[in-house]
Amino acid sequence: MAEKPLVTIVVVPRERFGVAVESLESIVEHTEVPYRLIYVDGGSPKPVAAELRALCEAQGFDYLRYDSFLSPNQARNIGLSRVETRYVAFLDNDVICSPGWLSTVIATAQETGAEVIAPLICQKRPLHTEVHQAGGLIADDLEAFLAAAPEDRRLRDEHVHQRSKVADLALKREETQFCEFHCVLVERALFDRIGPLDEALTATREHLDFSLCVWTNGGRVVFEPKSVVTYLFPSRDTPLQRADWPFFTLRWSPVWILKSLDRFCEKWGITNDPYVEKLRATAGWRHTVGLGRSMTARIPFGRHVAEKAVVLPLLDLWGRRMAAQHARRAAGLRPSQISSAGRHQ
Repeated sequence: MAEKPLVTIVVVPRERFGVAVESLESIVEHTEVPYRLIYVDGGSPKPVAAELRALCEAQGFDYLRYDSFLSPNQARNIGLSRVETRYVAFLDNDVICSPGWLSTVIATAQETGAEVIAPLICQKRPLHTEVHQAGGLIADDLEAFLAAAPEDRRLRDEHVHQRSKVADLALKREETQFCEFHCVLVERALFDRIGPLDEALTATREHLDFSLCVWTNGGRVVFEPKSVVTYLFPSRDTPLQRADWPFFTLRWSPVWILKSLDRFCEKWGITNDPYVEKLRATAGWRHTVGLGRSMTARIPFGRHVAEKAVVLPLLDLWGRRMAAQHARRAAGLRPSQISSAGRHQ
């Protein structure tokens, strides 16, 4: 009889769909242990959706298709509600896995008893060579941060060793203050204590909120560098595709970012933090870097003026309209396609 899976992988949209098929193929190729997989597809372009569904059906994965866009926490909660295994591994749809990524974090969870295991997350190509995050710091002193009066709380939000080369580091397993949702293993029972992920955090600081919920409810987060994945953010070697523009615009719209910051600060009693104020002041930076510059790249002169005066205001308006549409549809969301072809063993 086949070994019963200990883990369910829940794959969700992060900010685009252009590398979603490559990401799913890497899961299939590099995951050796028995597992279930729930793929939550929120509004991917139809050609991508067709490939994703075909892959899921071929592997016996559960495929849930929503025709409208989903925020990441919204999609994670949809997948989480169907998880019946001891562990859930959240994975964004732009992450490429390496051999042994999942078996390693499961072994770490069993050996340490920690509820949350964060792998080494790399960034860009060549894969698995440059660090995006080797653990993270919420504050200089987490206990002091939580004990401080609201006006005295100061976030650090540091990605440890970001942009360092993996080959130059001697990393070790250790507790870390936060994980990120690019890839993380969580003991399913933890959510019985902390509740579902906060869907009011539509665009930013979800990782800090979740990690603070873990630490304040008696849980632990452990960093495991022997498990490695790579996040492919939009860049010259892996650019956004035109079909990605609508979701990217919504995901990083200033209205969603500012709403998320307000929720996070209210929830954790943070006031007058210079770091948060800097985030507010630069709420549109992803629109600038991800879309604005590429849209104006071929303008022979006046490119920066066009970007600032025309493109970014239009992206902001587009994002606001999609955010309002998303809010109207949120309560009645239902999958338009459900494929449950079996269980991957």
